[in-house]
Amino acid sequence: MANHDNAKTVRLQTTGAKTCAILGTVNDDIHGLRAMGMTLAFPLQLRLGKRSLRWSGGGLLLMVSLGLHGLLLGLPLAESDLASPDSATELDQPVEVPVEAIDVVRLLAAPETAAPGTTPLQTVVPGAIAPKSVPQTAAPQAARPVQPSAPAAPTAPASAPPVPVDLEPLPPEPPPQTLDDRLRDPAAYAFNNQAKAAMAEGGSLDQQELSTFAEVSTRLEEMAVEQGITDNDLIPVLGEKLAPLLVAYPLNTCLVPPPAEGMVIVVADTAGQPLQAPDLLYSTGYAVLDDKAMAMALERTFPAQSAGSPNPRGYWLPVQVQYDVAGCNS
Repeated sequence: MANHDNAKTVRLQTTGAKTCAILGTVNDDIHGLRAMGMTLAFPLQLRLGKRSLRWSGGGLLLMVSLGLHGLLLGLPLAESDLASPDSATELDQPVEVPVEAIDVVRLLAAPETAAPGTTPLQTVVPGAIAPKSVPQTAAPQAARPVQPSAPAAPTAPASAPPVPVDLEPLPPEPPPQTLDDRLRDPAAYAFNNQAKAAMAEGGSLDQQELSTFAEVSTRLEEMAVEQGITDNDLIPVLGEKLAPLLVAYPLNTCLVPPPAEGMVIVVADTAGQPLQAPDLLYSTGYAVLDDKAMAMALERTFPAQSAGSPNPRGYWLPVQVQYDVAGCNS
């Protein structure tokens, strides 16, 4: 209803505007006739003694102009038909155009060389556009019959808590074996393949002594380098050979191969006190016997140096295992 009233108001305003335009035109015509010097005389003038009609030039133009304007005002206007309210209503309502009725046609590109990297336009064939699918309402599914639930299984009674069992405590771990325990353990005698090979037959004792002397001197130099000793007064010098260390073998089980003679080096200061742990130069072939020999070397007393150089001395001690080859049991 509000749209219909608005349409009537627009048409009345349009008609009033046209009327004002026509009156303005008439007013301009009258002013134009006056400027030309024409006078508007009464169209009908009576002559003396003769009843006649005479039309003046200005009056004729005025009458023609008024007639034409009246004719224009009398013509019906398409927009002023107030008796058909349905026309405004039809214009106000939007017109729906089905999507299927719209075809898109793209013009072919001009036969010019396309710029490199661009894709030429392609013609779209009418009807190539797929119509918009209308969602279909799914048919309501039939309600499924509700199955009666099975009766719940009876719950089993809670099991009784387990009866605590008194566990016996674990026996304590045995203490680590002492050196004497290892000496009495046959499993501790495993050959380590580090025994020095015996000198070939024909070699004199002097040659053996010279060889041992050179090896002890070289080993003392290596020990100084390993300990980072650079002071010449602290570098150990060669001492002398001391009495051998006698290591007893407490078992009667035969060892294959039999133990070899070893060698231990001990570095002592000028007062005869060992400065470090003994160094194993030659192995007997069995680690348990070597450990026993080095433990015995620390119990030895070494000669003191009352005069001479302040350098510590390196002493070497042969290791001899008291092993009875003839009386052992294989």
